[in-house]
Amino acid sequence: MAWRTVVISNPARLRIENDQLTIIQDEAVCLPLEDVAVLVLESHEVLLSAALLNRLAELDVMLLVCDARHLPSMAGVPFAGHSRLAGVQRLQLGMTEPFRKRCWQAVVQRKIANQAACLRILDRPGHEAVAAMTDKVGSGDPTNVESSAAREHFRRAFGDGFARGGPDTVNSALNYGYAIMRAAVARALSFHGFLPAHGIHHRSELNPFNLADDFIEPLRPVVDLCVAGMTLDDEGLSKENRQTLVGLLHAEVLVDGARQQTLYAAELMAGSFLSACRAKRPGALKLPCLLPIKMHDYE
Repeated sequence: MAWRTVVISNPARLRIENDQLTIIQDEAVCLPLEDVAVLVLESHEVLLSAALLNRLAELDVMLLVCDARHLPSMAGVPFAGHSRLAGVQRLQLGMTEPFRKRCWQAVVQRKIANQAACLRILDRPGHEAVAAMTDKVGSGDPTNVESSAAREHFRRAFGDGFARGGPDTVNSALNYGYAIMRAAVARALSFHGFLPAHGIHHRSELNPFNLADDFIEPLRPVVDLCVAGMTLDDEGLSKENRQTLVGLLHAEVLVDGARQQTLYAAELMAGSFLSACRAKRPGALKLPCLLPIKMHDYE
C-alpha cells in the first residue's frame, strides 16, 4: 500500500525514471512511485513530464496543486479508475430520494458523533450535549441539526469569539485541512467509479464535487482536532503547519472496528457506498470514527 506524502515547496523538476519519482533541486532524490500516496505541489516553479502525470494516474497517486496562499486549488483525479464505470454511475444516478436521505442521515450522525469525540479528546465541556444531538437527526436531516451541532462544536473547540469563515489563521488552517481531506474523498469516490458532481445531499450545479462534500463530513473533525492543538502564528500558516495538515491523511481513524489511515478510510467509505447502492441499504455504509491524533504505523 502507498504510504508516503511528498510536498514540493521549492522550485524543482520532477520526472519518472525506472518507475521512480526523481526530484531534481540542488541535487536529485529518487523515491519509488509505488510508495507515493500523495504529491503536493506548493511551489509554482515546478516542472513535470506528461509521462510522470500518466504514471501518477495509473498508480492512483493523489496530485494536489496549491495556489499563492498555499491552499489546494486543483486535485488530479484519474479519468477511469473502476472497471465497471458505467454500471456504477447508473447505480448512482438511479438512487431514490429515500435512499439518499437515509445515507445523509447516517453521514450527519457520524459527523456529529465525531465532533463530540473531538471535544471530549480536547477535554472541552459540552461534548455530551453535542453527542446527544445525533438522536435528533432525522432522514435527510430536515431540521438541519448538522448546522446547530457545528455551531456548538466550533464554539466549544475554538472559543466563544470564533466565527467560521473569518480571515484569521485558525480558519486558514481549517480550510487547508478540509481541502486536503476533500481531495482524498474525491479521489476515492472517482476510483470507485462515482461521478463526484452528483451528491446525496449537496446538489449545487456550480460544484463539481458535491458527492465529495457529502462524504468529507465525518472526516472534518480530524482536521478540527488537529488545528485545535496546533500553535498558529497570526501572520499565517507556516510550512510546518501545512506539513502537519497534509500529514493528517495518514492519521488513524476507526472504520468497522479497525484502525486505518484517513486516506484508506476514504477508500473504504467510498467502497461501502458502492455496496450500499447495490444493496439499496444505507446501513452498509462504513463511516470513520474519530480517534486521538496518531499517525498510522506501517508494517
